[in-house]
Amino acid sequence: MALRQSLLPILVLPGIIPWDSLPSAINPTEGKMSNIRAIRKMQQLNNLVAMVTDLARPGDTIVDFCSGTGHVGIVLAHTFPDCQIVLIENKEESLVRAQRRSAQLGLKNIGFIQTNLDYFTGPFHIGVALHACGIATDMVLEHCIQAESAFVISPCCYGFIQNAVKFSFPKRFAPSLSAFLFQEHMILCRFADQTAVQLPPERRLIGKQCMGLVDLDRSWAAEASGYSVQVITMEPESCSPKNNMLVGRPPQRRSC
Repeated sequence: MALRQSLLPILVLPGIIPWDSLPSAINPTEGKMSNIRAIRKMQQLNNLVAMVTDLARPGDTIVDFCSGTGHVGIVLAHTFPDCQIVLIENKEESLVRAQRRSAQLGLKNIGFIQTNLDYFTGPFHIGVALHACGIATDMVLEHCIQAESAFVISPCCYGFIQNAVKFSFPKRFAPSLSAFLFQEHMILCRFADQTAVQLPPERRLIGKQCMGLVDLDRSWAAEASGYSVQVITMEPESCSPKNNMLVGRPPQRRSC
C-alpha cells in the first residue's frame, strides 16, 4: 500500500464565519470559556463549517457527536437552516446549556439526545466531531461508515488510543508493514500527543508527523469501505495543538 498522503496534512484556508454579525448566543464565550479559548474555538469552527459547507445538501441530517455545550451544533443549525442538526452528548449539564443557547436563538432545526456514543442509532447524512478524545474518534468513524455518511472529525488525545472490544490498532498499517505491531502503534500515539505549544519546535514537528501517521491509518480504514478521505490541517495551525481534521465522502457524495 503506497503512501498517497503527506505525513504533514493538507493546509486549507477556510471561509470565515461572520462572528461579529451573529447573535451573541452563538459565540463560544456563551459556553463559559475564556476569551482566548473562545477565539481559538471560533477559528476551529471556521474550519469545520467550511468543510461541512462543501458536503451539506438541503434536507440533510447532520449529527454533532460529543457535542458538549453545543459550540459546533448551534453554529451548524444557524448556518444550515435547511438541515436538521442533532446533538449527541452523554453529560446532562452540557446538554442543558446547549438547549438554553438554542432556545435563546429560537432554532427550530436542532435536536438533543443524551446518550453514549455506543447507544446511538439512526440514519444521518453527515457526522461531525470536534476534538473527539481517543477512540471516540474511531467510534464516530464507525457510526459514519455504518450509516454511509460523510464525516468531518477532529481527533484529540491520541495517547488515550488503545485496543478495545470493537477496535484494534493499527487498523491498516499491519498488512503493509508486517513488523508494525500494536506496541509500536501505541508509542506512535503517545508521540502524537507531543504537540503542546510549550514544547520545543522540533519536538512539536515530530508530534505533528505522528498525528499524521495515526490519522493516515484511520483514513485508510475508511477508504477500505469505499470512502474518499483527506487529512487536513486547520488554519491557522495555532488554533489548536490538535489541528488535524479527517474529511470523508462516501461514494454517493463525491459529486457534491
